[in-house]
Amino acid sequence: MSHLNEYLAEKRAAVEAGTAQPANLKAHVRAEGRSGVRRLRIEHQVISDSPPDFAGHNLGPSSPELQLGALGTCVTHIFLIHAAERKVPLESLKVGVTGIVDPRAGKPGHEQTPIWPHAIGYTVHTTS
Repeated sequence: MSHLNEYLAEKRAAVEAGTAQPANLKAHVRAEGRSGVRRLRIEHQVISDSPPDFAGHNLGPSSPELQLGALGTCVTHIFLIHAAERKVPLESLKVGVTGIVDPRAGKPGHEQTPIWPHAIGYTVHTTS
């Protein structure tokens, strides 16, 4: 049995037990010093930054990259839950998430360009 399938057995037991409790979620973000790095603490700590062409130092993922990463982990988790519930064996599961963010959004000539990440797409690869 692969390690992923061992995990799926644990996930299935947790889902079937139905003992998960509501969680009060908290996130704290602090902008720091001259770099503008955003330090994110969600029980764990993540540093977010901007690329150099947007006054950053590329010390961590940008906010839109974190959004895509969060969406990717969500889609992956949903696949894992469904595989666990349906007893589908998985050897591997990979989710790719793409999107576009355009810093020209809202400026002259780009008034209709969304200011948020858009054209989001998912590619899922599984081996079962």
